Amino acid sequence: MVQKRGGLSDVTSLQKDISKLFEQLAQFDSTDAGIGLGEWFPRVDVFETKQSVVVKVEAPGFDEDDVEVVFRGPKMILSGEKKQSKMDESVRGYLCLERSFGKFSRSLYIDQAVDLTRATARLTDGVLTVEIPTLQDRRGSEFRLAIET
Repeated sequence: MVQKRGGLSDVTSLQKDISKLFEQLAQFDSTDAGIGLGEWFPRVDVFETKQSVVVKVEAPGFDEDDVEVVFRGPKMILSGEKKQSKMDESVRGYLCLERSFGKFSRSLYIDQAVDLTRATARLTDGVLTVEIPTLQDRRGSEFRLAIET
């Protein structure tokens, strides 16, 4: 016997499926093995102070030669490689391997007016901190241009 469902129950079912999908996406972790064909992304915090935009990147085990910061227009591109240490001869195999290794590339959009000539990057205690000074917002301010004769 075929059971018919009304339009309202179909919408309710669809809504539950969509909610379930969003819950699964919220738990998605890009550092899981096999996701993105072996790619991984270091965790990033981006915030703004009165003077600058600050980007903090988790970078434990990185040297300054392992990571690169490039600006292309409004895009800041973080890229690099975290190398896996050589396996000790006495290790027969891993029982659990959760740390991520390999190449990465990550783009962040910086929408604020910034002064890239004064930007700095520091790698301290496993955290890469990129500080980009913002330019004074001149929208709404008045500037009179002298007219020459």
